[in-house]
Amino acid sequence: MRRIWMVLGLLGVTLVGAATLRHGSNWQEFHYVGTRLMADLNQPDALIRTASLSKLPHDLLKVPLVRDVLTEDLAFYYEQQEDRMGVAGAIKRIAYEHNLDWTDKLLVSALNEPAEVAWWRDGKGALRHYALVLRRNMLTKVLQQAANIAMNDTQLKRAGELDTGKGKATILALEVNPRRTVLLISLGDRLVVLSDAGLLFDANNQIVPTSRAAVSSWLNEDKVLAKKFALDDTPRSQHTLVVGAPTLTLGYTAFLSGFKGLRFDFGDGWSTSAWINEKGLPTAGLGDAELWRAAPANPSACVMLPVDWRTAKRVVTQAEKKPVQSAALLSLDGNALACWYNESNLYSPVFIARLAKQLPDRAAALQSLAEWAMTAEGALDKTRLGDASIWRGAKAAFGATGQYVAFSPDGALVDKTLDTLAHTYPAIADQTPTSSATLAVMTPRPLSAMAEREMLQALRYDSNFLTVAQTHLPPRIQALAAYPAYRLELTGTGKNGWQSVEWRSAEAVK
Repeated sequence: MRRIWMVLGLLGVTLVGAATLRHGSNWQEFHYVGTRLMADLNQPDALIRTASLSKLPHDLLKVPLVRDVLTEDLAFYYEQQEDRMGVAGAIKRIAYEHNLDWTDKLLVSALNEPAEVAWWRDGKGALRHYALVLRRNMLTKVLQQAANIAMNDTQLKRAGELDTGKGKATILALEVNPRRTVLLISLGDRLVVLSDAGLLFDANNQIVPTSRAAVSSWLNEDKVLAKKFALDDTPRSQHTLVVGAPTLTLGYTAFLSGFKGLRFDFGDGWSTSAWINEKGLPTAGLGDAELWRAAPANPSACVMLPVDWRTAKRVVTQAEKKPVQSAALLSLDGNALACWYNESNLYSPVFIARLAKQLPDRAAALQSLAEWAMTAEGALDKTRLGDASIWRGAKAAFGATGQYVAFSPDGALVDKTLDTLAHTYPAIADQTPTSSATLAVMTPRPLSAMAEREMLQALRYDSNFLTVAQTHLPPRIQALAAYPAYRLELTGTGKNGWQSVEWRSAEAVK
């Protein structure tokens, strides 16, 4: 259960395979190195829908927080990104060697068109693999020329055809560098660019059926990717970024089945939305005003988690084969909170949940929960402190009082939570206005201090990166720390689909 708590908590702080192709004299001599990329093209993890890819980095920098924290380096990185530079270099070389009229402006013009970019996680969970879908327009002539020279070029090769059901699409393989080959798949007025040939071909250079179906749908139909994320047919802004719940929850979506993703729209201004599935929400819905009275004041960040405990129980039973212990999850009810504090660390949040109202044997239920939550701690020491019961291990602790339970790998945070429930320490609700619509509270000053400490700690064994971080990180941390505290409020009127989330200054309660 400790692992489950940790994964649920990472939702609050989460906001780019090993497949390689090398060129030969024809496609059959491209050799697929490594294992099959574990990416289902029919189920993207994230999506960018934009009126202009080339303008996206600059428009993102219009958001004050992004500009202050990431600075203009974001736009510079985009311009100097490895794949982009590799493609630009290939264009120049091919044009020169084959006496074509391609210019340096070709790539810029192509990226200045409306497009969709879908993303998939690699084996480490990073959004690294992507598919770019756009209209060919000015690229039509270029792609025809590219297809004609593909049999006589060292970097560009014909990789076959893809039968889409409505026509056969030409597949070209462009070696960007010795580690990466991208695929260009065109049909009619559409072009699909795959960041890695392993997204389409298996280890035997055969097209994967599920990938064929996905690419075919992108070439044959409009707005297929947008529909995967329930986006409107008509874009509401210049740029829309969507990250699905599987990415934010590291694949543990089953524990948060009421939450499907986050959306950010950028244009003249910017907005945030949450993708809600009412059927997967706890009985109390998304949000719980009383939980904010249980969480200690002064958090770095605190996030409401709409946990479906019955689904969690089924998943854990299947994974751990411990039906007796996993049944203890049914002792819990409604939402949970995950909160981080500067005096602790990123990997030791405190989790706060409410007990079910009807517990035939409260003592047995709590004992079972404590033993399961702290399996890794070995022998537990149970004590009583007033109305509270506390189970302690070497570092972690599990506490219960009244209708609430708290767990943390850092036992001091459990003590602080129990003090809050005993009204001897202030709660978040005592500091800032909160309600059942409050989804999160963030305090940039302690959050930035914790982030800096964790980053430097993670880099302590790499002297080069550590030196760079020590030089460039402090100014960015100081810029983040200057922002006021915020609370995120769900303002949507519906229960399903995309609902607006407002960032509001978390002014103190008077």
